[in-house]
Amino acid sequence: MTEFAHTTATDQDRATITVTGELDTHTSVEFKRALLALADSYDEVVVDLSGLEFIDSSGLSAFIAAHKRTLVRGNKVLLDKVPGFLSRILAVTGLAEIIHVIGDTDLPFAERSAAE
Repeated sequence: MTEFAHTTATDQDRATITVTGELDTHTSVEFKRALLALADSYDEVVVDLSGLEFIDSSGLSAFIAAHKRTLVRGNKVLLDKVPGFLSRILAVTGLAEIIHVIGDTDLPFAERSAAE
C-alpha cells in the first residue's frame, strides 16, 4: 500500500488536489485542513482520486465538510477519477447525489445502466 500524500495545483479560479494512498483517520486531519483552505480560496476545488487506495469515514467527512463550506459561497467541490470502491460507497451512502462527481468514474453497474 502507498503512503498517503496530496499535491495541489492551482490557477485563477480552480484548485486541484491530487491524493494517493490511504485516506483514513490517521491522514484525514491534514487532508481536511488543506481541502478546507482550498475551498475558502477557490471557486472550484477538484479532488483527483485516481491514486486513492482506501478511504474510511473520516476521509468521507473531509469531502462533506468541504462541500458544506463551498455551498455557503456558491462554489463547488468536484470529485474526479473516482475509483470503483469509492463510487460504490458514494452511491450507498447517498453522497453521490450531494457531492459532484466528474470525469472518468468507475460507476457501479446500476448507475452505469441508468446513465446509458
